Amino acid sequence: MIEIEGRSILSIFDAIEDSIYVIKRDYTIEFMNQAMVRDFGERTGEKCYRVLNGCDEVCPWCRNEEVFEGLTLHRELYLPGIDKHYRLTEMPLRKEDGTLSKVSMYRDITLRKKTEEKARASEEDYERLFEHVPSGLYVSSKEGRFLNANHYLLKMLGYESKEEFLEIDITKDLYVRPEDRRKFMDEIERNGYVIDYEANFKKKDG
Repeated sequence: MIEIEGRSILSIFDAIEDSIYVIKRDYTIEFMNQAMVRDFGERTGEKCYRVLNGCDEVCPWCRNEEVFEGLTLHRELYLPGIDKHYRLTEMPLRKEDGTLSKVSMYRDITLRKKTEEKARASEEDYERLFEHVPSGLYVSSKEGRFLNANHYLLKMLGYESKEEFLEIDITKDLYVRPEDRRKFMDEIERNGYVIDYEANFKKKDG
């Protein structure tokens, strides 16, 4: 719990780059630091749910009561009105007169979230391409274990389940001639890639 001594703590809040505001138990905003004002405008005296969510009633994700009971909370929050993601920290604040308020600190993590979303979308695009290319494809470790395979390869080799296929040993169970696997890996080590390498694979039934 933070305790206010004069306006010293509020001055500290004002110097912090994260958006910070303080509210009373009735949701009225008592203080907004400069970062908060930049994001939402000067809205001291208004209800926090109107400022943050543009609504006329308490936000469905509000956990005020827990904070006023003494808890400090950490969570992530998306505000659709300004299309931003935040890392939110909420904690009780005891004022000089002994009354409690709540301080909320919003750290903007929008860039990180959007980067994660792009990476996730790229991975999904790769998976779709991997599965729908009309050729047998697989990904394996250097040690000879399968990491992934598409359904075309499973069909070609007579496997019904990807889980079953991923359990087999590449050198012993896939290559008709185990030395072909070793030659293949030598090419990879030497050149970093292989083009037009031919080898015979075993089907499930041998």
